[in-house]
Amino acid sequence: MSSSSSSTPIINNPPRLQGQVRLLLDHIESRGLQGGDRLEAERELAKILGISRPSLREAIQILQVQGRLRVKHGIGIFVLDQADGVRLRESLRAAQHRIEELFQMREILEAPAVEWAAERRSDEQLAEMKLAARALNEAIAKRPIDFENLRRLDMEFHLTIVRSSQNQFLNQTLGTLQEIMFHSMDNTLKLPGRIDSSEQEHGVILEAIERRDPIAARLMIIQHIHNARDAWFQYLRKQSDL
Repeated sequence: MSSSSSSTPIINNPPRLQGQVRLLLDHIESRGLQGGDRLEAERELAKILGISRPSLREAIQILQVQGRLRVKHGIGIFVLDQADGVRLRESLRAAQHRIEELFQMREILEAPAVEWAAERRSDEQLAEMKLAARALNEAIAKRPIDFENLRRLDMEFHLTIVRSSQNQFLNQTLGTLQEIMFHSMDNTLKLPGRIDSSEQEHGVILEAIERRDPIAARLMIIQHIHNARDAWFQYLRKQSDL
């Protein structure tokens, strides 16, 4: 992959993030890396660029979506050639329709589940939800953030609420849907600003359930799902249009 510093477009992100992406692109160019070449290990690469590992991961995530890099977990970070990048962006566009349907199904199922949880939850179930929220918030506060662990804790928080709805069909169906989404798309919590918004939205949902306010809980979970969906698609479309 060729990445001239004068012609490579930088995505519309905050200046700090743009700078991190530029550092990584300049490093790839300075080493003369081409499609199929492997970058240094994450720890070494962060040291070379003079940025933190979480900041490096953000830059890598952006270049992945742009079709410039591919991360093979347990193997390394690889440069994609132009043809591979085009194929990756095309596959991302095709995946949008399927992911949109998953978000729609999540809203259809999770909105009544949260409403019923607010009406039916026991004190023990509320305590379980609070424990799940606390574990998620503690993971958010840790540095560096373990996004895979965060992803699973986020899913567990939502499923804890669903279990409190005391509807076995919803419990089983949403559990399956969450697993499909987990394996079908990357972590929306990696997107700039999304992690803070999500933490706040979780708090509002939990407060509504605690005070047994099903309408507020329903409205907030719908907003939460819409925000996650919109953040993902806005980000994805910007990258695939480059």
